[in-house]
Amino acid sequence: MTDATRHGRAPISRIVDEGLLIALSSVRMAVKNDIIVAGLAEHADYDLARFAETTGRELLALAHENLESAVRVARQRKELTSATWRLDLSQDQLMDIRQLKLRKRVHKRLAVALIAVADDEEHVTRLVRDAQTAASEELQDAMHTRLMRLSLDPLDPEYQRSRAERTEMFVLVDLALLQLKADEAAGNGPSEY
Repeated sequence: MTDATRHGRAPISRIVDEGLLIALSSVRMAVKNDIIVAGLAEHADYDLARFAETTGRELLALAHENLESAVRVARQRKELTSATWRLDLSQDQLMDIRQLKLRKRVHKRLAVALIAVADDEEHVTRLVRDAQTAASEELQDAMHTRLMRLSLDPLDPEYQRSRAERTEMFVLVDLALLQLKADEAAGNGPSEY
C-alpha cells in the first residue's frame, strides 16, 4: 500500500494521467474550433500542418500554465511554512503544506507530460485527426438538425424550386451562428446572439 493510498489519495501518477486526459480533451476542442472557423470564416482548405502547429502551441501553452502554477504553489507553501514555527501550525495548516507540495509535483509532472506530447509528432497528428472528426460530426449534426427543422419532402415539386434559397439561408445564417459559437468557445469574445 502506497503512502497516497493509505491517506485516501490517488497516486500522483494517476492524478497526472487524468490531468493529461483533461488537457488533451481541451486541446482537441480548441483545434476542432480552429478547424471549423478556418473552413467557415476563412474559407481555407483543411491543412494538417496548420492544425498540428495549433495543437503544439496549445499543448505548450498548457505546459507553461502548469509550470507557472507550480511556481505559485511553491511560493504559497513557502509563505505558509515560514509564517510560523512548524510546531505552531494547526493540523489544517500541516495538511495544506502537504497538499501544496503534492500540487506542485502534479503541476510539474503535467507540464512535462504536455511537452512530451507536443514533441511527439505522431501524437499531435492523432489529436488533429480526432479534432477533424469532431469538427465534421459537429457540422453534420448542425446541418441534420437544420434540415429536420425544415421538415421538407424531397419529392415535393416545391422542394427543388426553393432549394437554392434554403441553401443560401443555411450558409448565411446557420453557418454564421456556428462560427460565432466557435469564436465564443475559443475565447474570442461573447456572442451577440
